Amino acid sequence: MALERPIPSRLTLLRLRNQERLYRSIKKTVEDARNATIQRIRAIIPKLEIARKSVYDELGRVSLILKAAVSRMGIEEYGKLSEVIKPSVDVEFIDITMEGLKFRGGLEFRGGVLSPNYGIYAIPPELDSALYGIYSNFKVISEMMNLENLFYTLLARIREYQRMVNAIDNVLLPRIMDNSRFVRLKLDEDEREEFVRRIVISKLLEAMGR
Repeated sequence: MALERPIPSRLTLLRLRNQERLYRSIKKTVEDARNATIQRIRAIIPKLEIARKSVYDELGRVSLILKAAVSRMGIEEYGKLSEVIKPSVDVEFIDITMEGLKFRGGLEFRGGVLSPNYGIYAIPPELDSALYGIYSNFKVISEMMNLENLFYTLLARIREYQRMVNAIDNVLLPRIMDNSRFVRLKLDEDEREEFVRRIVISKLLEAMGR
């Protein structure tokens, strides 16, 4: 479908020039916002890497303790235990604000952390150590999750900013400039026709005056 051409006039040309200036200004503003967001991401990356390493190290340590507990109990007994023992910690996600952005990513314990009631099961001490190790790492995990959320939210913003810049560069500005060229050419053509018409009329009047 062919694009509808604007009505050639001085007013239309002025309007198109104003639109071009406006969209160039918007593009500059969006590019500044994109570049500022990139700088924010660059500042977050080292913190995120440290948080990931901390979580990996802590959970790796807890995993070794848990493996020791499971090896002493036997995998079948551990499976039965996991089916009958109720959770002993109640965690709720809460809203937090980071870098001016709001997330539902904070972890909050309700009622504290209690040792599970194992009933008739005899469990090795390593199992409780592993459980408390996991509980104690919830804060570290929560901080890493929040940084991850912040990182990917800002990354999505950068992509959105870039899409806006691309739309202005590849669609809006070329369309406006093309319409401006069309209007200028049509106005120039009309001026030439008017000039020729005046010359012809002038010569006719001169001939009639003789």
